[in-house]
Amino acid sequence: MTATTPTTGTAHALNFEAVNTTTNEAQAFALLQATSDATMAKLYLSRGNIPAARRKAVQLLKALQVMEVAA
Repeated sequence: MTATTPTTGTAHALNFEAVNTTTNEAQAFALLQATSDATMAKLYLSRGNIPAARRKAVQLLKALQVMEVAA
């Protein structure tokens, strides 16, 4: 039996906490979010935008945490 996460209202499509999903789908969304956050953090670092890179790094860590919890 797979666990589901209830919806919490209107949210962005990549907000994996707000979408009604199974555990495997939540992991897939978290992986997609982590990949996106890592890419954006790298881009911001290459442009010297340290505050934006830091924000993306925090979001990356949150996505990785969701992946670990869902496993």
